[in-house]
This record gives sequence, structure tokens and C-alpha cells, in this order.
Amino acid sequence: MAAAYNEDKFKQHIRTVVSEAEGDSLTERPLTLDELRELAISMGMSEEEWDALQNKAHVHLKLAEDHLKARNFEQAIADAEQATSINPYIPNGNAILAKAYHMLWLEDDFASARDKAEYYARKELLTDPNDTIAINVLSAINKKKKIGGKDEKSKKTYIIIAAVILAVVLIGYAMVSSSNSNESNKSAEMDLINAQEEMISQLDLVENAIDRRNNMLPDLFGAVNGSHGDLNMLNLQIETLTARLDNAEGSKRSIIENELNQKIADAKKLVQTYGDKDNVETLLVQIEGADNRINFEKKAYNDAVKEYNKLVKMSKGEFPDYDLQPYYNED
Repeated sequence: MAAAYNEDKFKQHIRTVVSEAEGDSLTERPLTLDELRELAISMGMSEEEWDALQNKAHVHLKLAEDHLKARNFEQAIADAEQATSINPYIPNGNAILAKAYHMLWLEDDFASARDKAEYYARKELLTDPNDTIAINVLSAINKKKKIGGKDEKSKKTYIIIAAVILAVVLIGYAMVSSSNSNESNKSAEMDLINAQEEMISQLDLVENAIDRRNNMLPDLFGAVNGSHGDLNMLNLQIETLTARLDNAEGSKRSIIENELNQKIADAKKLVQTYGDKDNVETLLVQIEGADNRINFEKKAYNDAVKEYNKLVKMSKGEFPDYDLQPYYNED
């Protein structure tokens, strides 16, 4: 009596027989469908059970095709494998597997999926050499391999080109940076020049204010009638200091100016003592205004010196022709 039929056992037996018969060469078909049918019956399967099993294989294959159209590639593979485990030679069974694995490879770029796509495509062609699905899968894979080889060469070419472009960009950047650096240096030096010119111009205003004040002094002494020895002595001293001031520079000028200012202050007191109040009052107000103007211009000059010195310090010695300058009346 034949043994009781077991579907899972039958599927496993078919897989073992087919695998051992075809080996790894994929050069020949191991068994015919009729031979598999006889094998199943010998294992206890009835004719009705065989037919029902074949219908089941077709149902799985139809599901696999539907999943493939819906791009559910993994489910398509699962159903196609169910179909081919029942009937390894079901028409388009291996072709559907080949296409599903091929699409999975294109989507996820898994090399294992590509290898299985190629394997099942060749396996399909053993039973149907004209299967268009299998042929198209193999054609696409072969083209991809060729393109891949070209891609590697192209990639190397692109790398070389990219390296050349990068080198050109870096050189260009260096040139631009150098140009920018030169422009920056020119701009910094121009700022120094402008600050220096402003400082010199402001110094001229200080000296002009002092000269205007000093030019009022003869009128101040002339407002006093009669001869006063102490006032005459101050007048002589002021004239001497004024002459020295014209040729003095730097700290020497500041010393002379301080001495001159003191002598002028003494002279104003004597003029108020010896002169007529109505005659000297206007001159004293004018001289006081001139003194205020001198102080204003000195402050403006010192502000200009401050800005100039800041630029000199910021240049960090890059422009040795520009030195720090002292403030007005600085010892």
C-alpha cells in the first residue's frame, strides 16, 4: 500500500531531486513534469491531489505576477517560490522570480539579488529558451555590467577631472586670496594715509589758531599808555618765545608753548592793572576767545592722533614708514 501523501514532504523531495540533478551548471533540465508526477504518485499522491496541487501552483504564480505589477517584489518572490516548489517547470515561474529579483536589485542595489535574478533567468531558459522575460532580465543585467565597467573607468576619469578642477579652483582661490590680500593691504595703507593727512591738517589748524592769538598781543600791549618796565619785559619775552615757537617741533614746541601761555597770562593781568578798562576789555575777550579756539583745535588734533595711532597698531608693523605719534602737549 502506498504511503500517505504529505505535501510539504513532497515539495522537499522535489527540491532535493531537482537540485541534485541540475547541480550548479544549469546546462540541462533534470526531470520532466511527467516524471515528477510519477514521483508524486509513488509517494502516495492521488491523481486528484496532483491536479489540485498544480492548480495551487498556478494560484501562487498568479499572485506573484500581481505583486510584481504592484512592485511588492519580496512578496512576489515568496509566491513565485511557492509555485516553483510545487512545479519547478511551471511556465514563467522562474522568469517571474528572475524579474522580481532583478527589480529588487534595481531598487536596493543588492548584489545578491542581481545574482539570483541571473540564476533564475538562466534556469527559465532551460525549459523555455524563448522566454522573453528571462531574456530581457539577462540582457539588462549584462548591459548593467558593461555600463558598470564603463562607470568605473568614467569614475576614475571624473576623479582625475575633479582633481584638476579642484586644483584650478584652489589656484584661483589662492590668486584671488592673494589679490584680496593685496587689496586689503592697499586699503589699510590708504586708511593710514588718510588718517595721517587728517592729523597733519588738524595740526595746521592748531598752529593757525595760535598764530591768530599771538597776532593780537601787540594790540594788547598798545592799549596801555605810558612806559611800564615789567610790562615791557614781558612783551620782549613773549616776542622771543613767539620767534622760537616758529622753528620748534615736537616736545620742544610744547615746552615753548607752555612758557608762552604763562607769559601771556601774566601780561593780561598787567594790562588790566595799567590799562583803561574800557580800552582793554574788548581785546581781552578776543584773546580769551582765541585761547578757547586753540584748546578746541588741540583736542581735535589729539582725536586725529588717536585714530591714526589705532591704525598704526592694527597694521602690526606692516608699514614701517608710519610711526606712533605723541598727543599735543604730551611730555
